[in-house]
Amino acid sequence: MKQYMTNNELRLVGKAWEIQSQLRKLSGMNIPLQKLLSPQKSK
Repeated sequence: MKQYMTNNELRLVGKAWEIQSQLRKLSGMNIPLQKLLSPQKSK
């Protein structure tokens, strides 16, 4: 499975069961998708 994240987009490429599993993992993180996709500022 491949996962591509940009500023405004999350793209999951793989088999249906792989995508479902990854979405469950992401939803369990309790982080809004907007914050997950926002660029990280390094100090």
